[in-house]
Amino acid sequence: MTTLMVQTDRVLHNLHTFQKAVGRAAVIPVLSGNAYGAGDTQMAKLLFAEGIRLVAVSRLEEAVRVKNAIAGLDVLLLTPYSTEAAAEEIVRHDIVATVGSYDSAVVLSGIAGKAGKKVRIHFKFDTGNGRFGFLPEEVSKAVQAAKYLDNLVLTGVYAHISGSECKKEKQVRRQYETLKEMLTALRREGISYGVVHAAGTLPALLYPWLRLDAVRCGSALMGRLSGVKDRWGFKKVGRLCSEVCDVRWVPAGYHVGYGRTYRTKRPTKIALVPAGLADGLTAENARTLLTGRGFFSALRAAIRRVSRQKRLTCDVKGRPARILGYVDYESTMVDVTKVECAPGDIVSFDTVPSSVDGSVRRSYV
Repeated sequence: MTTLMVQTDRVLHNLHTFQKAVGRAAVIPVLSGNAYGAGDTQMAKLLFAEGIRLVAVSRLEEAVRVKNAIAGLDVLLLTPYSTEAAAEEIVRHDIVATVGSYDSAVVLSGIAGKAGKKVRIHFKFDTGNGRFGFLPEEVSKAVQAAKYLDNLVLTGVYAHISGSECKKEKQVRRQYETLKEMLTALRREGISYGVVHAAGTLPALLYPWLRLDAVRCGSALMGRLSGVKDRWGFKKVGRLCSEVCDVRWVPAGYHVGYGRTYRTKRPTKIALVPAGLADGLTAENARTLLTGRGFFSALRAAIRRVSRQKRLTCDVKGRPARILGYVDYESTMVDVTKVECAPGDIVSFDTVPSSVDGSVRRSYV
């Protein structure tokens, strides 16, 4: 059975490496997207055992799932929800909510009041990211929400800083100054706002002055940094493991796989492995698009991938072996001419956990 192996020792190594890099700032692990494919409840349990008491997620269903799995762990929901149904779930499960508008604050406070509860919130200030949050000219509305909506307990303020992924320091500094001005407006009104965090993984690593009370750590937990050279020593998490289902010989001059991109130069022993694109192998295209570099960068990455097909490798019984031709949708062909190999032997591939299909079993080692 194809399985994603998640090396928990590497996850903890990456957490400690990040903590060391950011110094005194508290670290808020971000477990969005099922913890970047590694499994949010399992990662939350691992981090809780390591002393983490606050994690963040992006979707309400993630927050509910993690909150229900670990008693005593606080979960910050990084997306503002403005419907009454969502507010009821937030209040019921004692989730720390994001509030980015006065209207959503009113809804949340009203639902909390009906339940006879108070709900903890973080204000989200939009300093330039443009997705959601109080705009600089709307800070007075944040003041009103904090002062007059008695069922809300303000425990934090945060921003999402854009531009750091492109290493545009001037833009990052401009947004930081905007955040400071908005915080000053809260203080001027006598509002205590708790913990402040603006930096995600990359800005926390690149800009020491942006390490405020806390920083958020996302992709670094999986040892994946985009757009910068890793000089901190993170370790990549995730090996996709499957087993050989068939072994056969083909003659010299024989084409292997779709597109006829690979032709054998000698008699070749080939192992067929039932794992492929559908399982998350060779995710360069998806990773490039997700980093925001756009279509042409994705196209260049695809061309580079084709040009280095002969260099793609995996491990068969712990020994390196070359992948032949294209990785198919549900299978991969591997050259095992020099490897003693039989059906049932284990094959492992380096992969990005977030690209691995949710139906693939996860195993924690």
